Amino acid sequence: MAVLAAAVILLGGLVLVNLLLTGAVIRKLRKIVKETSAGRPESAGLAVGAEVPAFSARTVADTEVSADDLAGAPTLVGFFSTDCRHCLPKAPGFAAAAGEAAAAGVRTLAVIVTGQEEPADLLAALADDVRVVVENEGGAMTGAFAVAAFPSFFLVGPDATVTATGHEPDRLLPAPSRAR
Repeated sequence: MAVLAAAVILLGGLVLVNLLLTGAVIRKLRKIVKETSAGRPESAGLAVGAEVPAFSARTVADTEVSADDLAGAPTLVGFFSTDCRHCLPKAPGFAAAAGEAAAAGVRTLAVIVTGQEEPADLLAALADDVRVVVENEGGAMTGAFAVAAFPSFFLVGPDATVTATGHEPDRLLPAPSRAR
């Protein structure tokens, strides 16, 4: 009986130590998460409600694109980087969203930021009906939208202000264009 009592006391002590260690780990994890997310915006770029600043760029079809071109109708703008491993898999989804957007009267524009890799794969992944701008890091459009992470997507309203941002282009589109 004494052995059983000692075993119960020992087991109770181990459970208490485990509980204390688990609590300490949870506190430490909360502190780490709080420190890493402090001061970081929810999206990496212009905030919802911000007006798109002036910029001027050329598409691969050699047409001029400026902030004024974004006014008048909603525009879905996607930013991709050739050095981003998540960008190429997202490009076909953006092209599909562009087709849905066009049916809803939303224009689309893709911006490919060139790094060490060539943009050929991204250009091939984007549909022909998507206007595409290719620019170097720190280019006019990347700077205007304050893009800090790739891929990033913005829905610009008819008044040239950002109405939605995110990392999934189809989630930014108005509800009727997402109906399948």
